[in-house]
Amino acid sequence: MMPPDKSSHQHLLDSRLECTQKYKDGVLENASCTESNLLTPFSRKGHGAKIATRSALHLLKREIDISSYQDLGDLLESTLLFDLKANGRSEGTKYPTGDQVADTVRKLCITKVLNSEAAELFTTLVFELRSLSFDALRHLWQTASFKCRDDWHPLVDALPACGTEACVSLMKEIIISKEVEDEKVESFLHSLPFISEPTFGMLSALAAM
Repeated sequence: MMPPDKSSHQHLLDSRLECTQKYKDGVLENASCTESNLLTPFSRKGHGAKIATRSALHLLKREIDISSYQDLGDLLESTLLFDLKANGRSEGTKYPTGDQVADTVRKLCITKVLNSEAAELFTTLVFELRSLSFDALRHLWQTASFKCRDDWHPLVDALPACGTEACVSLMKEIIISKEVEDEKVESFLHSLPFISEPTFGMLSALAAM
């Protein structure tokens, strides 16, 4: 058997990229790049489809460094991180009462389909829960811990997303008293590692479990 002819082996794809750049006084004035891709089918040696792309960038003008401007007005520096504790509320915002949160639960229950309105109501419920004390949460659980359509329980689903010390303490109580199903207990426990700033009170509550 004769060995295969190495000259018959060809690359299926041949790609090349060439770029040139021009600088003046340490500033890039222009740059141009040419990229070519040659696809060679097995049936045609040395021939195939070739795609070439050329791009060019040119410096039009240079702006003065913004730090040299004096009249920038009042500047406010803040973080881009979302603050869960702030709950999107500004100073002076009136926080909801337990009865108002219970009304949000009822509105969720009468929403017939899971649409954008229901999603907005559920998000509102989570934020409202974060503003309640433990006593207010426990009273809410006693008065509004009812199931909606298809045995849906809004409070049970919202509590794991709350993330406050009061919510964790309430979750601990209803787990110990076995007021929730086993699968919901797992949901509660899986939510705990996502609390960004656990407190000593949270750890003390969880120690009981």
